[in-house]
Amino acid sequence: MSRYDAVIIGAGPAGAMAAHEIAEAGFKVLILEKHHRPGRPLCCAEAVTRQPLHDLLEPLESWIKSRINRVKVFGPWGYSFEVYHPEAGYILDRTVFDYDLASRAVEAGCRLECETIGLRLECGERLFSKLEILKPGGVKNMVEAPIFIAADGVESGIARRAGIDNDIDPTEVESLLQYRLEDISLDPETMEFHMGHDIAPGGYLWVFPRSSSAANVGLGITIKGQRSIRLENLLNGFIESRFKHSKIVEKHCGLVPKYQGRKAFRRGNLLVVGDAARALDSLTGAGIINAMKSGRYAGRAAVEYLSGRITGIDDIEELYPGRFFEEKEKELDLYLKLRQMYLRLTDDEIKDIIEVLDNYFGGKTVRSVNAFKLLAHLTRTRPRLLRLVRHLI
Repeated sequence: MSRYDAVIIGAGPAGAMAAHEIAEAGFKVLILEKHHRPGRPLCCAEAVTRQPLHDLLEPLESWIKSRINRVKVFGPWGYSFEVYHPEAGYILDRTVFDYDLASRAVEAGCRLECETIGLRLECGERLFSKLEILKPGGVKNMVEAPIFIAADGVESGIARRAGIDNDIDPTEVESLLQYRLEDISLDPETMEFHMGHDIAPGGYLWVFPRSSSAANVGLGITIKGQRSIRLENLLNGFIESRFKHSKIVEKHCGLVPKYQGRKAFRRGNLLVVGDAARALDSLTGAGIINAMKSGRYAGRAAVEYLSGRITGIDDIEELYPGRFFEEKEKELDLYLKLRQMYLRLTDDEIKDIIEVLDNYFGGKTVRSVNAFKLLAHLTRTRPRLLRLVRHLI
């Protein structure tokens, strides 16, 4: 049986960040990736905000497909507004980005095993002590470690089998379908969102440019109460009207669960990070930056525990998820409540909001957006939207 200081299940951004932190501190780390290489297959719209990424890492040019300087929002009946936000964000190439993050962890001393799955944790007297893994060819082994980190994405079987309640309510989850389109023409610096019952009931449609001739075009909707709706029909209808002669080169589908609070982040010496912990923006489904941050905080907490600077495993709570929540809890809570509000908007109310925001942003150069101030402005300008504010309390 092999023994490591830490075993990480999942080599996406969250797992790779955690692995790098622990390996760089000199500890023996194993990271498992179930696919043949990190970054494949892709199931992501690939958008990140610029400054939070730079706060974590200086991005390489090879990671960036396009730089976003403008956001356009389209609503019912042709209403729209746009925000000029220089250096708002990037559309990444996740196949390169994820691979490089995992390689960075390997360069720090981490051992990466691909096509290897973490099956189940075994408990010792009090803490998890062993992980059963499945290697290529159906070979099963056990590995020992004092710390385990679950970074195995939305499905996170490790966390669930370890007793963490991270079940996804099928009536609340957002279902996604995305196409990679080529042979199109669009502004490579402008990100688009489309809202309204006809185009994206209970959700939104996005156009994220990867160049002037390629884009990720996707649709995410909450199926609750509308099981007869087929994502494919809605998305195909949009593409037929907007990008009629485009070529679909890839298709992706997936689920975005909503944020579930602290319960999904830790059990004993199992730390859960990224999508596995539901560390997602519940309004937009954005999760790359939260995954990286939760991975970094979990990795640093593991280093403190392995170094003996904290003694009891429960003392780790202050470091992880404590430090992560000091930075992100208010934001995650707000976006969860905004999602509840958004799902109740009528097309008339979406039109109202677009009109207000068109006046608010029109002609201005925006460097940052304060969601609390924006919400206060909306309800002050359109008092009938106050009926939705109760969902924020």
